[in-house]
Amino acid sequence: MALAAGLCLGANAESKVYSFNTLGEINGVADNGRYGVVTDPDFGMAYIWDSTNPETLKDITATTESAGNFTDQEEMWPTSAMDISDDGVVVGSIILGSTYHPAYYKEGKWYLLPLAPGALNSNEAVCITPDAKVIAGYQFINDPASDIKGRYYPCQWFLQDDGSYMLKAYTNIELPDQQGFFPMTQTPDGEVIAGTVYCGFQSNLNAMIKNGELIMFDKIETKMEPFMFGGKYFAGWEEKDGQPVQIWVEDINDPRVQYDPVVYINGYKDTEEFGNLIGFFTNCDDNGNLYGTRSRAINVTEDGEGEVVTEACIYNYKTDTWYLDDNYSFFSAGIGDGLVFTGNGKVMKDGVITSVAEAYGVESTRDIEGINKISADASVLGGVISEFNEAIADRMYYPFFVKTEGYSGIQEVVGTPDKGLVITSPGRIEVLNAEDVAVYDLDGRLIGTEKVTYVDPGIYVVKAGDAVYKLVVR
Repeated sequence: MALAAGLCLGANAESKVYSFNTLGEINGVADNGRYGVVTDPDFGMAYIWDSTNPETLKDITATTESAGNFTDQEEMWPTSAMDISDDGVVVGSIILGSTYHPAYYKEGKWYLLPLAPGALNSNEAVCITPDAKVIAGYQFINDPASDIKGRYYPCQWFLQDDGSYMLKAYTNIELPDQQGFFPMTQTPDGEVIAGTVYCGFQSNLNAMIKNGELIMFDKIETKMEPFMFGGKYFAGWEEKDGQPVQIWVEDINDPRVQYDPVVYINGYKDTEEFGNLIGFFTNCDDNGNLYGTRSRAINVTEDGEGEVVTEACIYNYKTDTWYLDDNYSFFSAGIGDGLVFTGNGKVMKDGVITSVAEAYGVESTRDIEGINKISADASVLGGVISEFNEAIADRMYYPFFVKTEGYSGIQEVVGTPDKGLVITSPGRIEVLNAEDVAVYDLDGRLIGTEKVTYVDPGIYVVKAGDAVYKLVVR
């Protein structure tokens, strides 16, 4: 079923906008800009947008006709579409009975992906590499030791020669005693999965899986402490007049005093009283930049009190460097730091901040929430608009796509093709057509000798063949 574009959105000379009255949010855009995927989670509907036929959405919700390797009594199943490859392979989940099952859609058919032993009722594929060779997602694995009797673990599925996908579940990683790890994105080569890990008292922290190992950026400690209120310590319960009554004592050495685990994150006491931390990565560009948000506790006292600051962040996993911006709550996507989409409908392009509406000519009577996903060169943007519905006392969300001239992120090109070219872009120096390559910082230290060198913002001296250049990288 094809759904026609509804809203009349304006566009500037450099872009063209396509919006739809179909409820849903954009979860993925192909790296090459050919496709996008939309999901309406309330009604369990999934759609594909094709840039060659941009004014319609194709309904790909799973039905008996599109069921590739499964059967059931239903004629249609609630479906999510979370990401799409360059050649149109969609990944997401299908609800069969009471179980969310990871699945992929290819050539008109949905196929279930393998589950790990002990997988329970909540599992999903969330992203796919541009070449469709690696799918990443999560599975809720049985764990009696957990408070919720299970824990979310990241996993990947790798394409085999016979066209099937083989599961690799990262159940051997050690996670804090909370819900687990939720992946949100992976690098274009499938080397890194990134997202968030839940820990402490409902906090979540930035995390990634690299080479099968969990990498976190915060120190987590658990201490056993007594609960104190009004200068007294909780010491259990006693029966009085047939009713249970709490016992409170002043002596901490009283053997009845009860101790509970308290989590400290970088020395900050993570409790409901003090406030929680939030951190996640939601997108990744081709240069290794992960976009999202990160909370930090500052002015932390010996007792673990402190002030929580939440900032938009870019983390480059190749250079192990952070960019934090307290002007925004999170960054949703970007290309280096030259083009960055924020969490409040803004965009920063080459240091200039403006609204998505102004930058790309998006006009709507509804509220423009911002851009969720972009293609590798930002030639296609996937965004969300919303409006408040008084009948249901809630907001309703609608997708829109923008076709633009793209953004290369290239800051400077020097040299000649026959004697060597040096190309700088955010966090990156690339040398073409030169056998002898050397990159130095201003202190004279050798930074790299390969074709591509990942660097922090700064000034560098680059030797390409017989030529030497001084270049600025933002």
